[in-house]
Amino acid sequence: MEGFRQGMQRLILHGGAGSIPSSRAPEVERGLRAALESGWSRMDHATDAVEAAIQSMEGSGIFDAGLGSVLNLKGRVEMDAALMTHELEVGAVAGLTRTAHPIAVARQVMEKTPHVLLAGPGADRFARALGFPPVRIRPPRRVAVYQDLRRRLEASVASRGKANDRDPMDPARPDWWPRLQSLVSEHPELLHGTVGAVALDAQGRLTAGTSTGGITLKMEGRVSDSCLPGCGTYADRTVGVSCTGTGEVIIRHTLARSVAETLRTSGLTLDQAVRRALRPLPRGTAGLIALDRKGHFGWGRNTENLAFAFRSDRSSSPVFRMA
Repeated sequence: MEGFRQGMQRLILHGGAGSIPSSRAPEVERGLRAALESGWSRMDHATDAVEAAIQSMEGSGIFDAGLGSVLNLKGRVEMDAALMTHELEVGAVAGLTRTAHPIAVARQVMEKTPHVLLAGPGADRFARALGFPPVRIRPPRRVAVYQDLRRRLEASVASRGKANDRDPMDPARPDWWPRLQSLVSEHPELLHGTVGAVALDAQGRLTAGTSTGGITLKMEGRVSDSCLPGCGTYADRTVGVSCTGTGEVIIRHTLARSVAETLRTSGLTLDQAVRRALRPLPRGTAGLIALDRKGHFGWGRNTENLAFAFRSDRSSSPVFRMA
């Protein structure tokens, strides 16, 4: 890999973009610290480091991933994740419902199947066949948010004299999406929590990964950017990228690959490439982390906050930021 210095080690990870309430900042930092430690202990291989860091965040219950995943319209969990290496190897899952660590299943898709993405019941069956234990995921905090938003949606319908109308949570209602968007705009913290990591190991291997429970009250079957290569997760011999935010916007702009293309063709620095890639996106929709082949860290967001952490072999002190 051109520009790579033998023995270089870098790890960067994020815990989501959006609006992070100050009351939650300590637990978010605690989750990032634990994940960075887990990932750094596996830096003998970039893919191991990324998987370990993300598994730590999935298992913490702090973030919108794994055991902390949000609930969809039906009050159920549907989780997405992806891993991608600099050799363009990819494994991804969408719509997992009963697995604590979707990122681990995504890795198995990459290493044990000819496919890139497994979705829905097929992904769940694949996880069971490989011995991943079924886990019922209903985080109390997420359940409370779901119930509160459902009450708000029902009240907004009743206030218009349509209490006996179609289910207020029915996405076929013409007013469902505008009302849901309005509620989310009042609670931007609902967009926070997707997790991701990018690592560069001493042999020059570069891997990126992302895991998410998606957006609160999403429709059943909705697929996020996190599990789509080039959208929320991307790695090649130039850079690794993990995104977070409003998936529909990130998908339309193929944000992760946009960073790579800009860096490869423009002559810009990584930070400049990140800013250029984010520029066309509507305000308040996305954040990302990146790590290039020369070991440069990059991050950016157009949201209020981005929670991230990074560590380098040149320093024994990790860095944590709520930018």
